[in-house]
This record gives sequence, C-alpha cells and structure tokens, in this order.
Amino acid sequence: MPVGGSNRFPSLESIATLFRAQINDSFAGATNTPGEGLIMTDLNPDLLVFMNSAIRDTYSDLRNVGEPALILDNYILTGIPALTTPNPAIQVSLDSIGYFNGFTFSSAWTLPANCMRVERIWERTSGGNGTFAPMDPAPFGLPGMNQTDRMGWWETRQNAVWMPGAMLSVDLRLRCLITFPDYLNPATLNFSTTYVPILDCINCVVDKMCLRYARRFAPEQYGTTKDAAADSLFKLRLEVARNMQNTEYQRVEWGSEATAGFGWLQSL
Repeated sequence: MPVGGSNRFPSLESIATLFRAQINDSFAGATNTPGEGLIMTDLNPDLLVFMNSAIRDTYSDLRNVGEPALILDNYILTGIPALTTPNPAIQVSLDSIGYFNGFTFSSAWTLPANCMRVERIWERTSGGNGTFAPMDPAPFGLPGMNQTDRMGWWETRQNAVWMPGAMLSVDLRLRCLITFPDYLNPATLNFSTTYVPILDCINCVVDKMCLRYARRFAPEQYGTTKDAAADSLFKLRLEVARNMQNTEYQRVEWGSEATAGFGWLQSL
C-alpha cells in the first residue's frame, strides 16, 4: 500500500464523474471515454455553475462550525504608511481593492483575495523583526483619539477593516476565514489537476449539485435529494465538531496575548 505523496483532496474530475453517475449521464461521450457524459460534460458551462454553487455552499456551511481548512493565518502586510499629522477625524481602511489613508487609495496593500471575514489582527513597527502585538477589536466603533505610534484598534464595516491610523509605519498580521473563488472557464480548466482543498467533501459537494439539478430538471426528486444533501453535510460537519472537541481548553494566563484588552502593554 503506497504511503504519502498523493493528493488527498477531491479533484473537480472526481466530483464531476460522481455527479454524472448520480444523474445517469456516465455514458461514453464525444471521445468515446466511459464516464465523460453526453449532457453534463466537463465543457458544459452548466456543470461548472452547479459545481461552483455547491462548493461555495459547502464552504459556507463549514465556516459556521470553524473548519480549520478555511482559516488563513499569518497574512502579512508590511510598511503600512504613517500619517503625517495626528487628527482624531481621520480613519484608515483596508479592503480587497486597497488601503485608504484617510485621503487617497493605494492598491499596494489589500486584504487576501479570498478573505470572507477578518478574525484577528496583530501589528508591529515596520523596519525590523519585532514581535507582533495584538490589536484590540472595537465592537462599538473606533474611539475618537489622536493617533499614536501604533494603530491599536480595529473594526469591520462596509466590507473593510477600519483603524485609527498610526504616526509610525506598521506591519500588520491578519487571521481570517476564507471563501471559495469560483472556477470560471471550463475550456481552460484542467478538471483532473484542480482540487477542492477540503478533505472528504466529495459526497457533500455532489449531493448539493444534485439538489440544484433536481430543482431545475426533476422537481419531483427535490425532497429526496434535499435529504441526501442534509445527511452528507451532517456527517462532514460532525467530523469537524468531533475533531474540535479533542482540544483541551483552559483559562489563559494573566498578561498573555489572549488578554487582548491589555495589548497596549506589550512592546513593539
């Protein structure tokens, strides 16, 4: 039995092959290859539409239970520019298209392209290899204050991260939950070497594809496919939950990074 070296994630081809088998379209097609299908071939744009929607839905379901595969950590942004003059009326923001310094945008610094939600942010003064100190979330809005040597606070609104700005250039480190980037062109996509990076998700994705297929072509089968999709999702979510239950939790020590309200006491 071979050990290691193989990709454990399901490929788009394995998902497409199982989907065609489920909808009775696993015949030999144009190239006389068994399983390539007559209707839902890899080149049929509808196949990719169903697949993108089902994978995106699976991502959403698993984010809600904290699937570690959907966490992006240690995303570093270096050299966020300093403000020239302290001003409590200025707030800076970071989103998917750039960084706003209170006056102008720059595309040099952005959130990760697949970022769905930022969970935590750390910072340090630029120009060295110092330790990142945690920034404090501001659930009720950023405080009105003159800027200091660090950002200090952050909040999310209007699909962006907002901060007070700082009088020194800083580096940011982000931890966020990711979303699924759609596959767009079946003609240029290699189904055999493109993978969905969630272990053992093939049944869940295919059942969600069948649910959408039934809604369009076989509404009388919608109830059956809905039950199948719910069952496969339950199994996948249960594995995530059981795995998380193996972690032993305890109180954090006083003054540790987790006591974020005292992050100001940590040096940059």
